Order: sequence, then structure tokens, then C-alpha cells
Amino acid sequence: MPAQVTNTVKMFADDTKLYCKMTANHDGLQDDIDALVRWSETWLLPFNGAKCKTMHLGFHNRDRTYHLNGTAVATCEEERDLGIIIDRQLRFHKQTAAAVAKASQIFAVIRRSFANLDEFTLPLLFKALVRPFLEFGNAIWGPFSKEDQKRLERVQRRATRLIMDLRDLPYPDRLRRLGLPSLHYRRRRGDMVTVYQLFHGLLDVPLESLLTRHEAQNTRGHQWKLRKPNAKHLSRRNAFSVRIINDWNALPTDVVAAESLSSFKARLDRHWSSVMFDIPTLY
Repeated sequence: MPAQVTNTVKMFADDTKLYCKMTANHDGLQDDIDALVRWSETWLLPFNGAKCKTMHLGFHNRDRTYHLNGTAVATCEEERDLGIIIDRQLRFHKQTAAAVAKASQIFAVIRRSFANLDEFTLPLLFKALVRPFLEFGNAIWGPFSKEDQKRLERVQRRATRLIMDLRDLPYPDRLRRLGLPSLHYRRRRGDMVTVYQLFHGLLDVPLESLLTRHEAQNTRGHQWKLRKPNAKHLSRRNAFSVRIINDWNALPTDVVAAESLSSFKARLDRHWSSVMFDIPTLY
């Protein structure tokens, strides 16, 4: 099927995304849809038009109408893709709300199931059962609005208050006692881990498709520095390929040059140990 189109197509199981950049020929996108329809008729695999949607991304993207078998494809403002709710403005408010709701449900089950949560039990349960819902796909949708960051952090904040001996301590102190880094720190750390994986081919994504190596060789710091692209809009400035640049370029050579992923994580945690439990100015 991908051989029938000229624009970019991505497939996973029985889901397919077909898209083009704004600078591309939009008529070519309609031609690709027509080609896919012909392919489906040849192989007797008709598309379900009711499940097909169009989403227009970008502030200057005209709302073009595309047709499938002569019927206009419905336009949507948001769509769940591989577990992440993508919205047209790439703000990810709905994704944040969904992650908080699911994590809160799981934590409610923990509260009902355990009569006593102590400093040993709570961190284990939170890290294993609750935190994964707050961190899944953070490289894509990591929240950048203060309100969304507060909503995520509030889940862990409430959890740490369940231990009576720690309830009266400030939130950062509770995190230190429990050995739970702030979720803000976890997202920054996750970004750096993803960049390391990209550099070392540990992800099935070419580095050059997301990031650009710094051309100058005489810059201070390590030799794996990245060039920061221009970004005018808030959503673009907070996209993964832009927001990670300053943190990555500022890392010392001994961290970036770690020989393995586990070593990189350990060295990064030591380097950022002073901010591991800090909370950005959210409250």
C-alpha cells in the first residue's frame, strides 16, 4: 500500500496516517487518497470512511477538504493516536487531563487496597503503577503550560501526603524523604535519555530526522552539541526537537560520553542531583 502514494505514509497495525507538509502540493494528497481507494478496490479491502478523519496542523494551514470515494472526509480537532491525544494546536491539554484521570483512578485503587502506606511501600507502588500513566509518551506531549504541569504534579503531591509522618513537610522535602524525583525532573531526564538513545541508534528513528548536529567544532563543551532551530510559536518552542537543545548542550562530556544507557542515566542523575527534587515556580 505505501508504494501507491507520493507523500508520507505511516502505518501501525491496521491504522494508517497519510500527510504532507504545508509547502507540498495539497492536490497531490487528494491524488494519493484516490490511489489508495483504487488499491483497496483491487485487493478487496475497502476503507471504512466513517473512521477516516482529516486534521489540519499549523496556524496558517488552510482547511482543505479531501474526499474518499466521493464523500468528504470529516475534519477533527483532536484524535487519539497510539495512546496519545493529538490536538490541532499541539497543546495536549486533553492528553494531560486523560493521563491525570487514569493515574488518579489507579491511585484510588491503591488507597482502597492498602490500609497502611509507609515510606517504603508508597514509592514502590507509585513508581510501578501510577507514574507510568503520567510519563507515557512524554517526549511527544510533555506539558509546557503551568496549569497542565500543576495538574500532573498534583497527583504525586497528593500521594506523598498520605504518609502521616510526612504530611506537614513541604512537598520537596517529602520527595527527598521518599526518594521520588519531581515529575518535572523526570520529564527533563526522559528527554535527555531519548536524545542519548537517538545518538546511539537505540531507537528506530534516524537522528537527522529530528535533530541537527552543531557544525562548529570549536565550541565549548562536548563534541555532540546540537544546533537549535528557530521557533516562533510557543508550541514549536516546546516541541521535543527544540526544548531539549539547551539541556543537552549544557551537559558535561563525562555524562554525554557514557558507554551505556544505564551509565548515562546514573551520571545524569548525579549531575542533576541538586535539582532532582526541585519544583518549578508553579504554585
